Amino acid sequence: MKDANDVKTAEILEAAKKRGRPALANGARTAAQRKEAQRERMETAIYETNDKEWTEAQCLFVLSSPKWKSTPIGQGAWVQLGKLRNYS
Repeated sequence: MKDANDVKTAEILEAAKKRGRPALANGARTAAQRKEAQRERMETAIYETNDKEWTEAQCLFVLSSPKWKSTPIGQGAWVQLGKLRNYS
């Protein structure tokens, strides 16, 4: 039951902060948007670094993409992955 003369309870409830991480200014991103941003960052890293400095994740990303198949980038990924996994 609500008291008609109670004016402080509403102020307390409004002043309480929400728990958790604060929301982004432009709103929350969907999982698809986060994954697309991850793919863009990975492609940027691949183009900006030398193939001899790629990580295993970057090599696997190149090898899983059909656009780099039979290209020098794809060949560099095979060589670097072999070195990282001590195949040669």
